[in-house]
Amino acid sequence: MKNRLSTLALILLISSCGLVEVCTTCTEQNTQVSDEFCGSPTEVQEHEDELKEQGQAYNQDWVCTGS
Repeated sequence: MKNRLSTLALILLISSCGLVEVCTTCTEQNTQVSDEFCGSPTEVQEHEDELKEQGQAYNQDWVCTGS
């Protein structure tokens, strides 16, 4: 029984490590087009930065909010 609990605790610990997922919704202010993206905090930040950077080339103004 003790071995079974140890294994369960280990599985729960491993499964919870690094699996934080957050979401963001970005809206282009001129057209009101929305884009929703979920991933790790780093992936979400990179997605927001990329949208804003690439949008500048097309005169787009992206505003993002976490959810």
